Amino acid sequence: MPTVTASGREMMRYGLTAIAAMLLLAACGSLEKSRDFDRHRFSQLTAPASRPGIFYFDLSFPPEFPADDPVAEAARMRWLSDWLLQRRLCPDGFEVLKRRAFDYLEDNPRGHQQRWEVACRTATRTD
Repeated sequence: MPTVTASGREMMRYGLTAIAAMLLLAACGSLEKSRDFDRHRFSQLTAPASRPGIFYFDLSFPPEFPADDPVAEAARMRWLSDWLLQRRLCPDGFEVLKRRAFDYLEDNPRGHQQRWEVACRTATRTD
């Protein structure tokens, strides 16, 4: 029976470490991006205390979601709907009242490029 020397044990340990690292990298490489990943990365929803009934939907326009692309616009509307749904706001729908660039001195710590002012629709009664 062959004996394992110290250098042989070291080589086995490095080999096992390399195999474990490759398995971990392969597992991470196969992960899908979550549906909410881009929403969290490129937008946020806030409720300003100074404007009751209005929400601010702040957006960035990265190359994957350019400002003038209809597919990207549909994604942004989905993000807004998802934010409102997650927070249980606007059960009767919403309306984008205004789309505007940030003012020069306006608070914008995440460096978003546009702010939408959004209001909830109210249910109409049919008595």
